[in-house]
Amino acid sequence: MLKKIESYLYEQHMDVVGVADAAGWQSPLEECRPTEILKDCRRIIVFGKEISRPIYETRKHALDLYANVAQNYYQSMDAAAVEVASMLTRAGHPSVPLGAYLPLLMREGKYWGIVSLKHAAVRAGLGTMGKNTLLINEEFGNRLRLGGVLTTAPLPAGNPLPKSLCIQDCQTCVEVCPVQALNGQGGISQYKCLRKSTAHPLLATSFLSQWFRSSKLLNKNFELVTGTLGARYSYSCCECLINCPHFQKGERRKEQEEGEN
Repeated sequence: MLKKIESYLYEQHMDVVGVADAAGWQSPLEECRPTEILKDCRRIIVFGKEISRPIYETRKHALDLYANVAQNYYQSMDAAAVEVASMLTRAGHPSVPLGAYLPLLMREGKYWGIVSLKHAAVRAGLGTMGKNTLLINEEFGNRLRLGGVLTTAPLPAGNPLPKSLCIQDCQTCVEVCPVQALNGQGGISQYKCLRKSTAHPLLATSFLSQWFRSSKLLNKNFELVTGTLGARYSYSCCECLINCPHFQKGERRKEQEEGEN
């Protein structure tokens, strides 16, 4: 079954595919644990597609072009996740697609994904986390967008990489962050980061929730804003991504292959 899934996802132009074990999943939010979402969930299928380097390096409008590509990726990855989940369910393994971007939860003034696809990718052996909280993949660096599926199917699961890909003494992302959102230990101030990096007139107001952490009603209202009016947005910063040493991966590999041919 896994080969069939991989074949389909690669036909949909995905660059990486992995399977994470859902057992023992640790999340500060119980509602974001796979088995709390899908009864008897055993695996998380996670797949990724690279955003090519030249998109970030255009002489003008790089952030707007980056956002447009990312939004298109989200749609195609969501469609692929729906098809994979349907494929598995028809085969007798109840499965649920995860959104590549939406829906987002807001809890106590912070956004949460339904299930963290980055952490699923780490569990599946597709990479490790950088100090900028981005996934680092050995082949494609930090430029992957991710999609996923929860499934009850007992697919063979990958294992986390034995060693972090993040350069131990490197502090580049911490140093280039214009709002000092990174602490250098893998921690991030989501409030500082998103206020700087997300360009959307309505989403900016959602950060008022920082002052209303106890309001469940307000959290729900901001989830609604994000999931509808905030479904499309632009970026106003990606310094930690483009200055990371791993940003150059993937494209260099392609250039080398072209040179050999």
